[in-house]
Amino acid sequence: MRQTTVLAGVSGATEPVVLDKYIAPFMVSYTATGTGIVQVSMTDPFPVVNGNFVAPTFSWVTAPTAAPNGPDFLGQPFTAIRVTAGVSGDALTVIQAGIK
Repeated sequence: MRQTTVLAGVSGATEPVVLDKYIAPFMVSYTATGTGIVQVSMTDPFPVVNGNFVAPTFSWVTAPTAAPNGPDFLGQPFTAIRVTAGVSGDALTVIQAGIK
């Protein structure tokens, strides 16, 4: 994945950045600016009901902070990442290894 940056809106949350959980090894680096909390989800970002795609209802948890080579690193497969509980203008930058 090319470097992706999303900004928090008036609600203090960013739009979710969808990750590819099928790339092995799964490696994602992220940085967040501001006061928001980084969260991750394992919810299917493209759910299908009765043969039709529907909007996902993500279940969010605070992102782990294990860092083998940097301050923020995800080494287990998640499907999405976002910032919440911040202020307008907080930024989240995400890079996933293995995708152009």
